[in-house]
Amino acid sequence: MKGFERAKDVLDDANEFLYKKKKYIIAVFLISSVVFFSLEFNFLTNWDMIVRILNANYLFHGGQYFENQRALLESFLIGVLSFAFGSYAVYAFIAVATSIFFVAVYFFAESFGVDNAVLLGFIFNPFFLFYAIKNGSELPMYAFILLFISMIKVKKPHYAGIFFALAFVSKYDSLFFLPLLLFLIDGNRIKSLKRIGIAVAFILLALIPYFAYNLILYHNIIFTFASSLYQNSGASYGNVYTYSAIVELAVLIPIAIAILLYNKKAQNLFRRKKLDITILSAAAGLALAVYILASPLYATGIGFFRFFLMVTLFATLILSLFFNKKMLLAGTLFFLISMVIAYTAVYSQPFNSGILSVQASSAKSLLYSAYSTTNCTVQSNNWVYLDYYGISATYPRGGNYSQYPIVNFGPIQNSNYSLRGNESGIYLYTYGLSQNSCRFTPVIALKNGVNQDIASSRANPEEACIMLYSRIPSTIIRNACTAITKILN
Repeated sequence: MKGFERAKDVLDDANEFLYKKKKYIIAVFLISSVVFFSLEFNFLTNWDMIVRILNANYLFHGGQYFENQRALLESFLIGVLSFAFGSYAVYAFIAVATSIFFVAVYFFAESFGVDNAVLLGFIFNPFFLFYAIKNGSELPMYAFILLFISMIKVKKPHYAGIFFALAFVSKYDSLFFLPLLLFLIDGNRIKSLKRIGIAVAFILLALIPYFAYNLILYHNIIFTFASSLYQNSGASYGNVYTYSAIVELAVLIPIAIAILLYNKKAQNLFRRKKLDITILSAAAGLALAVYILASPLYATGIGFFRFFLMVTLFATLILSLFFNKKMLLAGTLFFLISMVIAYTAVYSQPFNSGILSVQASSAKSLLYSAYSTTNCTVQSNNWVYLDYYGISATYPRGGNYSQYPIVNFGPIQNSNYSLRGNESGIYLYTYGLSQNSCRFTPVIALKNGVNQDIASSRANPEEACIMLYSRIPSTIIRNACTAITKILN
């Protein structure tokens, strides 16, 4: 018994020491996260991140490739940062996005009465570390959604509106969380309606640059959103819904155990935190709706775990309402173990740097055999149907960032494509002009890419309304979209 008490005293002393130094602990969390996310980007060279760099190159440096279905904020930030950081802009973006998330956690902790250092320790579970920055858009969206909810909690509708708009231009899935504005309602009906009106007004005001961009380029203020919705929803692949991602909830078990060990008054807090739990539970429910509605995408190979990540995040936030400072040591250990597990998972991915060099060598060999050069530019129409490992494709500045493209179509049904060669799992196909020009490897002429979308939408500005209607068959929404489009044109 004495030994148990002595061990408990040692742990309490260690926790007290850490708590006194919690500013340094938070700094370690931040630096470790930035380093991890940067290494993750290097290991995986994930297409979703690369395409944001290519989009940034298109927006700011005359690049020729652009996917208009992507939300714009990340590409905009990378493009702005490229003027100061050049080819390292993506790492600057990772640092900025991570820092914004830490700020968001701070404001959440202040609004909900949670210790931010303890929360940071527990929020970075292995799944979060693996998926939060891998696709580029998740971490900024999480940050702005947290800020949005924090401002709702403290009844500041103008800030809530601004942060919701920022979340929307980070990832369009944020639109699902708009109903959380209803928590601005309280016993005073007039003030409640006023708060809702202010929040909506500030959302629209903050989105003016987004609307202006779409109006100028596509002659429709929601074209890029409609394009994203059209391309990323409505597909039918049968019953593809999977429960596998629910394994993420296992990370809540050690958190719950820590609460039971270090917060004997957790039950008493339940009633006092009833509103807070309701807000976060509603957010978790909306996140679950995103996961379920995204299920058709799983058939295309999209990682379903990242769609469940928001559910796990809000479940963690619900548990955080019962944290206290005695849990900092447990949270720090949780963070360290999560970092080790996530790093192992990242390094075990098939596209780590070792495999990348082999694939790059094979691709260069194929390109040289076909065109007597390895310096080619890869183009496509609306989606790149290939696995793209080009190291210099990560560079947002400079003329030819596509020096070493690796083209891998896999099985191709379209007979218009002809196989020029394959090596080490890499397939080099050609189409049309690509038979004679290394610039088109493979190609569907640039006029059929983003330029075609621009020309098509300008010729028929209601095209976005048609795409919207095909996914949300509401006559009211389509008529409203059409009316606004006619007025603005």
